[in-house]
Amino acid sequence: MQPDTIKAQELMRLLTQGLLAHAEEKTASELGNRSQYIGMSDIGKGVECMRAAVASKLGISAIPATTDVGELAHEDLVRVLGRQIILQRGHWQEYGIEKALTATGVKLVPQLEISIEHNGVTIKAHLDFTLVWGGKRPAVRILELKSNGRIPESLYASYEAQLYGQVGLLKSCWAQPCFSVPQTDLRQVTFPQAIKKMFGVDLPESSDNVDVEAWVLSISMSEVKPFGPYLPDMDMLEACMQTAVAIWRAAEDVRAGNLGLSDLDYCRGFHPLCDWCDVNGDCPKFQAASIPSDSACGLELEELAMLKERKAVLEERITDAEERIRQTYSLIGTQDWISTGAHRFRVTTVAGRKTLDRSPVVDKLASLIGDELKVQTALEQCEKEGKPHDRLYIGKINKPLKLAA
Repeated sequence: MQPDTIKAQELMRLLTQGLLAHAEEKTASELGNRSQYIGMSDIGKGVECMRAAVASKLGISAIPATTDVGELAHEDLVRVLGRQIILQRGHWQEYGIEKALTATGVKLVPQLEISIEHNGVTIKAHLDFTLVWGGKRPAVRILELKSNGRIPESLYASYEAQLYGQVGLLKSCWAQPCFSVPQTDLRQVTFPQAIKKMFGVDLPESSDNVDVEAWVLSISMSEVKPFGPYLPDMDMLEACMQTAVAIWRAAEDVRAGNLGLSDLDYCRGFHPLCDWCDVNGDCPKFQAASIPSDSACGLELEELAMLKERKAVLEERITDAEERIRQTYSLIGTQDWISTGAHRFRVTTVAGRKTLDRSPVVDKLASLIGDELKVQTALEQCEKEGKPHDRLYIGKINKPLKLAA
């Protein structure tokens, strides 16, 4: 049965409006007015792109207001809905992870807030989860959740800056009345006071003898990977504080008309998060010749981008289907072919690809020859470099909206 196109679009419009409204309410209740302070995510963004961080403080966004959803064209509605599902998936995962951790009996504080003033700038950290153990060996673990389409091999610098800021503030502000817990009457207390009030656990008045670590938990739709530990580092904390002040001062200068966004430093080179930037539409990084979208070349480029998006979706579906079939084949317990229709299937074990680990080769040859420099030189002479090749990058342009009131 084919769906009613108009009714289907209205359902999508209703869902989009609901997701945007929920995001606004959640941000207001947990993070407050973000225009009044610099958060850890702002600092993380500023480490990689000052222009994007300042634009965020100025309220520039590609996300429409809930009242504007009814005016969106269908293609824009699809784009906004798709992005909201990806952005809010992290909140849904956060809820599930909190329930899972709580079920273990661990003492957990969700969304712990640390608020300080530094050089006249209000800086706040909101910790997804803070896990606490008392006793003779007190320990605290900060757990930051990141929702990823694919688990990264290593963390982005922006994520690591967030972690160093969080764990650094926890340690340095431990005995200061800088901590607050949402949905409770705990406001501007010390960390030991908050834990005593919530769990009846006595923590030392100083963090010096407490085992403090921060971790990132990267979560995709089917995988989880922890990154860490990140330990308190006062030099890294100071770098985070300097970045926060720089973002605030730059935002003030842009508001006053003393600077333009394009005057600020921006992310150089290729970065996968640029596609998600709200101000990538007029970023100096991408300034080049503009081709009319209705020209032959423009139409072909748009078609190529569409085909690559479809390819990515198909590859993901193929990967999922292959994994299900492999699991089913294993459960059947056969080594024979499986036939169905005009195709036959079989799962076989293929030998792993052989590669040469350079480090032990150098060590082994150096022990035989007795001269590591000669070994390195000989290996370099045997290396073969492939020919340079062109790579085509395709990125999305996010339409800039007006400044938030």
